[in-house]
Amino acid sequence: MTDAPRTLLLPREGYRGLDSLSLALIRRPADLPGLLAAFRRLAAEHPGGRCYLTLDDVNQCAYTAGHAREKYALAAGIDYPEEDGAEALARFDAAIFAASARALRDPARAVAWEDLRADPGDEEDIAILRRLNDNPEVLVEEVHVVQRVPSDVDEDLLASLPNGYFDGDRTPFDCAAIIRRLVSRHGYALLGIGASTLAFHRTGAAPADIPKLLADLRHLYGAPDSAHWEGLARRLATSDLLILGYTENVADLLD
Repeated sequence: MTDAPRTLLLPREGYRGLDSLSLALIRRPADLPGLLAAFRRLAAEHPGGRCYLTLDDVNQCAYTAGHAREKYALAAGIDYPEEDGAEALARFDAAIFAASARALRDPARAVAWEDLRADPGDEEDIAILRRLNDNPEVLVEEVHVVQRVPSDVDEDLLASLPNGYFDGDRTPFDCAAIIRRLVSRHGYALLGIGASTLAFHRTGAAPADIPKLLADLRHLYGAPDSAHWEGLARRLATSDLLILGYTENVADLLD
């Protein structure tokens, strides 16, 4: 029998999360089912707001999130507090989150789904997408952080850890548009955010409409005649998970 991963509630002396929105650490999960079981238990035991998991390379993810927040002015005008006590930092983190959520929801800054079309697209990108979904264990790390945000809106989870900083990456506004589409049209919910990936899980009882989902993924990735779409369709028909890469170097996860 596989040992359950160790879970540590935060704050806790000697351990750190990302910020005051960090609920817990999940340490040394043996596999993805064990990680997801621990996450779902923690989320159920701590209702109020919404939880998500950090995925691949949490340190890189946190580092580039700070740069992305600055690059896209997601929390302009909010200064680090002069005091560094727990209450002052919690107010600061809450203000950063709220400002970032407002920015990502701002219609004047939003990216339209139609503008995310990849044309003609790259065959290799479809191969990577298929391999990510065929091998979701690549997302399992030594340590995962469970974040709990004061919102139940999927795109607001991204406000807690915005990414897409480097040239060639999808921006936070691109990712917000993708999240809205998958939630509203396909019955997915955002499960986790990594340095290169977004992970979704299906929440509806009805099976996925695979042709409809693939039509939207072809819109995002292009290369509509790639042979890899057939393999991806088979995978998505039997899995509640969907993993998308949003960085140019996402293939590094598969090396």
